[in-house]
Amino acid sequence: MAALLRTWIVCAGIVCTGVAAAAPKGNGPAAPKVSAQAQYKAAATQYSNGNYPKALELIEQGLAVAPQDLKLLGLKGSVLLELRDYPGALAAYQAYLKAGPTGANQREAQKIVNNLLAVESTFLDLSLANGPGDVYLDSKTLGVFCRAAPACHQAVLPGEYKVIVERPGFERWTSQVKIEGGNTTKLAVTLVEKPSLLTVRAAPPGARITVDDAAFEAPAKVAAGPHRVVVSLAGHAEERREAVAREGKPIELDIALVPFVPIQVEPAGAELLLGGKPVAIQDGGIPLPPGAHKLVARAPGFQERQIDVPAERGADYKLEVTLERVVVVAPPPPPPPAPSWFTGRRKLALAAGGVGVVAFGAGVVLGLQARRLEDDAYALCPSPSTPCAGAPAANDAVQRGRSRALQANLAYGVAGGAAIAAAALWLTGRPEARVAVTPRLGGVAGLDLAVRF
Repeated sequence: MAALLRTWIVCAGIVCTGVAAAAPKGNGPAAPKVSAQAQYKAAATQYSNGNYPKALELIEQGLAVAPQDLKLLGLKGSVLLELRDYPGALAAYQAYLKAGPTGANQREAQKIVNNLLAVESTFLDLSLANGPGDVYLDSKTLGVFCRAAPACHQAVLPGEYKVIVERPGFERWTSQVKIEGGNTTKLAVTLVEKPSLLTVRAAPPGARITVDDAAFEAPAKVAAGPHRVVVSLAGHAEERREAVAREGKPIELDIALVPFVPIQVEPAGAELLLGGKPVAIQDGGIPLPPGAHKLVARAPGFQERQIDVPAERGADYKLEVTLERVVVVAPPPPPPPAPSWFTGRRKLALAAGGVGVVAFGAGVVLGLQARRLEDDAYALCPSPSTPCAGAPAANDAVQRGRSRALQANLAYGVAGGAAIAAAALWLTGRPEARVAVTPRLGGVAGLDLAVRF
């Protein structure tokens, strides 16, 4: 129905355009006929050849000098219909009517406008999830209806259409759609990417190739998206790659496997670095790409070693890496602290000496008191053979003097004993000698002996 309506509008537009050549002009200002006619003829030729964009360009140039030229306005409406610019075609035919056609031309133009008025409220709204893409109606030969980037909203005549959506690298999407007048018909489209042709070339010959864990024979098509490519061969390091298929574009991989070079390492757990990157021993060897390299081996407690791997290596080339232990000479421990001269016994000796000093002082005081009491008795009774009135007092003084003298002698005895005890404790209380034994590691092993008195 839409196709028939569109065909009728186009044919009617052509009729209007043809008749307009003989129809009288409106009351508008006269345009240069020669220039307008020349543009019309050139545009009509492009229209007949299907070059609608060029025809529209020539029409616009003619209308610039003759805005109300009926032939140019009618041809413009026909060209815009071919370009599926229905709002533009409606505006062109409305301008055509405003320019003042008469008779059959006016009636046909009015019918066209009446039919095109539906495009003011009828739309196709298409969203493309993986745009941009070109949208066609019915056939690609009719040109692009709109471009979804990622969506397009376009006025359209009511009816049934075959909607076609295309994008390079994706499968074409088509669907039959019925568009109701006065409504907006919405379409959500997701295109499917085309598969890509994957080619994997491996060296040396005989290597096994898998793609997504399945045996692979190149070339083969793979679906869009990432794919795991694994190439393996005995005596060589396995190579893993990711191939990403996009938009049907071909993928070519050239993979050269790296052979293992035998290696012996002492100690066995030493870390190996090739070109600054860790490398692990596999099947008794490490992968060595062509060219010269620097191999570094290191292990705790051993001296690091660097080996220059030559670029030219024979078939029997192998690596032997032996690390030397690091000789650790332990620093001697600090000597034990000097023992204190004041041991327990010497502290007792000092205490005993103090007691002896106190006792000696007491003996001196008591001896002086005994001497004074004796002098007091003599003063009372100078002659023991002569009777004396102060004899009782003198006898008491004598007795007390003798007691003080005995006490003084005891004090002196205590002082002497304390002095002897202090001397003995001091001499026998000296610090004991200390011995420190330290093991020595190095070229000559042994023991270091340190004695402190």
